[in-house]
Amino acid sequence: MLLNRTRADALMDRDGIAAIIASSAVNTYYLSSWATDASWGFGDIALAVLPRNHDLEAAVHTVEIDTGQPQQGSGTWMRIVRGYARRSGIGAGGVQGVMTSQGLPQNHPEAIAAYLAEIGLANSRIAFDDLGLGQSVKAKLGGIKVVPARELIRDIRMIKTAEEVSHLRAAGRKTSLALEVSAEALAAGATCAEAERTFHAAASAIGGKGKFLLITPYRPGTGRLEKNAALLPGDCVTFDATAEFAHYTSDIGRTAVIGEPSADQLRCYNAIRNGWQAALHEFREGQHSTAVEKAVTTAIQLAGNPEFRGCSIHSVGLEHTDHPHPDGGLHHFDLAEGMVLSCDLPWIGPNIGKFHYEDLVWIGPNGPELLNETDPRLISCIDGRTQRVG
Repeated sequence: MLLNRTRADALMDRDGIAAIIASSAVNTYYLSSWATDASWGFGDIALAVLPRNHDLEAAVHTVEIDTGQPQQGSGTWMRIVRGYARRSGIGAGGVQGVMTSQGLPQNHPEAIAAYLAEIGLANSRIAFDDLGLGQSVKAKLGGIKVVPARELIRDIRMIKTAEEVSHLRAAGRKTSLALEVSAEALAAGATCAEAERTFHAAASAIGGKGKFLLITPYRPGTGRLEKNAALLPGDCVTFDATAEFAHYTSDIGRTAVIGEPSADQLRCYNAIRNGWQAALHEFREGQHSTAVEKAVTTAIQLAGNPEFRGCSIHSVGLEHTDHPHPDGGLHHFDLAEGMVLSCDLPWIGPNIGKFHYEDLVWIGPNGPELLNETDPRLISCIDGRTQRVG
């Protein structure tokens, strides 16, 4: 199960919530473990209902054609899967016969309102990740108290289950491999625009899906270049790479230098990776994210780059930033066992180069563990191939 039910129970109790209604693809998948074709393929709306009371049945509600399709992976743990009418005249999915929507709810607000009434929650405090949907359901029921669930579900998702960590480990592996292939393309003479396409093709070829690659060419003394610029010896290329597996993302950063790196380039990059590794023990239960960021920054400065100014920690999972960020702000938080975190370590020296470094860290029962598998040394593109230098 993707859902951390124990944490969900605790946070729902904290806020006095009787049920959560998820209608975004990400949240419906998280609560139900089923990435429905309706949500991820057709652009329709599938929903998951999670009551706090375990004696009440959790349920998936999706368009009628979706209910008759095979469920991806192991399917949903929720015993109830119901359809609502996608449009008038189309019958229940998988049923060959009379084409009618008779007996089905005619839209998703109607389906949710009817189900809440059925399980006795028509006068309860209900959290919706779409407040507009919540108001539509309230208009039909009247008695419910609508509260927001978007940040609540993100808060639940911060502590990963074993299944989630497995998906993230696979995503980290596939991102690392696709990044390596992209760097090999650079070494063979590709532009950054061409290497970006290589990344996405490689991720797909090994069973993942490229989410994004922020690939930036930078020339010391000149600054950032266009993605299609021809690269010269001494140019730096930064990779901020994310590929996904089973809809779970990773976040990995590395740097390549065209040709042999200069002594200053090697010093600055090594300070970042060595300082990061020296501070990795700071990722532990009870630490505050701002304190960890300061410790990492100090470690990098002491490792050989006193000009390094700061870093940024965020949670990673079904979203690139997988912790609450109300109103779009990147809020700080307390670290806890079970979190999967990324720490952005960018640095620019105008006459030296642009560098980026980033790993995926799981705070496991035995301390921090990296979920991505890749050599952390600087990538050097020489004679049509990549080499690691350090």
